[in-house]
Amino acid sequence: QIVVALSISLWYFNRNRSLVKNATFFKAFRLVSFYHLGTAAFGSLIIAIVKTVRAILTYIQKKASKSKLRVAVVILSVLKCLLWCVEKCLKFINKQAYIQTAIFGYSFCKASRIGFFLILRNALRISAVSVVSQIVLFIGKVFITVASAVAGYYYLEIHFGEDLNYLMVPTLLIAFVAYAVSEMFNEVFGMAISTILQCFVADEEMFEDTGDRFAPGGLAGTIDSTQQRYKKNKMKQVGVENKS
Repeated sequence: QIVVALSISLWYFNRNRSLVKNATFFKAFRLVSFYHLGTAAFGSLIIAIVKTVRAILTYIQKKASKSKLRVAVVILSVLKCLLWCVEKCLKFINKQAYIQTAIFGYSFCKASRIGFFLILRNALRISAVSVVSQIVLFIGKVFITVASAVAGYYYLEIHFGEDLNYLMVPTLLIAFVAYAVSEMFNEVFGMAISTILQCFVADEEMFEDTGDRFAPGGLAGTIDSTQQRYKKNKMKQVGVENKS
């Protein structure tokens, strides 16, 4: 995630983007390996600790259920639910911290704090773009999986229909592989969207004059229009709830 975020930030904060080529990725990988490896390890360590505690609670819960200790099972279930929520929050904070580290080179704790308050200051804009991007990523994931499965089925039927008695198993295997590939692609694409958005917000806060900013006009117009549409939809929902 840090390598992707750093590659995007190097592209964004460059006046001449035509010079940004494949070497930018290797430069980002080198910078992360030499300067930000501790940040990545610390963020992963926090998630690993939470996952370990959840695994321990799951083991204790199984033992308690065998001993028919219902109160203990309920308490452990609640603790597991809380830890699941904590894990999701920490993953979100880690993502924002990695992006801030890629942009400014901060340490993990400072990047987490600055990223958190950056989101608070621009909650409406970030939430609007995030909702739209999640919908687009979900549609892309479904399309890639279904299209690959359908294409694979017809390919097998045309070329190996006489040799294979049952096409459903290889078709399901193709769908599984396509889903895994789409999941990895969407992870990179989603990280790129979040990084561009935070680069845009940081660009606005660093440069008051629009002529000094790095953001192209098309990007600024797209983000502003998305924010306005999201705000209008929210106002319509509030109006409908008030009428009801």
